[in-house]
Amino acid sequence: MIKRFNFNNLMDFDKHIELSIPNLNTLDSIFKNITHENAQPESIVLDLGCSTGRFISNLSKIKDCRYIGIDEIDMTTRKKDFEFIKGDVEKDYFQGNTSIAYNPKDHGDHISVLVSMFFLQFLGQKKRARIVKIMKDIVDKGGVILLAEKVHLDDTKIQQSLHRLHIQEKRKNFTDKEILEKDLQLSISMFCKTENELQEELNYIGKATKVWQSYNFMGYVIKK
Repeated sequence: MIKRFNFNNLMDFDKHIELSIPNLNTLDSIFKNITHENAQPESIVLDLGCSTGRFISNLSKIKDCRYIGIDEIDMTTRKKDFEFIKGDVEKDYFQGNTSIAYNPKDHGDHISVLVSMFFLQFLGQKKRARIVKIMKDIVDKGGVILLAEKVHLDDTKIQQSLHRLHIQEKRKNFTDKEILEKDLQLSISMFCKTENELQEELNYIGKATKVWQSYNFMGYVIKK
């Protein structure tokens, strides 16, 4: 039986992600700058699936803005300088089942920036649709979504070409066995959209602008 890929088993999660997603540092720089420009006092910057807090911990913080990261795994290498919530994004935060829950009626709970870096692709279709609906509501209220996803390109020939190039890039840091094992484990835990499917989803949420691409990894800013 193929096991799901467990990121918590990695010795250095942040380094692994950096080596797995080419030019990730450029995406970080773009998203950090846009976050800083859009974060508002008396609001929340929320990082869904924050893992170690690699992104949110390094943001330039503004006064009276809460910086919250949420993840089901509390990694041993978790960074500091942000509020961490261990739990399910939907049940424990947005549905209001716990004391840490989001309350859209509370002025201080206004989300000015929501960050979703390679998070949605690990959700099943139904749960993803529910989270996307929440994203639309946030955008409708004036919030900004920063979303990055791995996609399957609609042109299969180009998709195959980029996939081969990416494999060559990963071979600089991982063995063929490591690459194959990870691909097999991700095949039952990661549900990537096609480029057109993702674009339809983005259009539903709001006005999307692509700000970054590396191979078939893409980053967008979504506004009202």
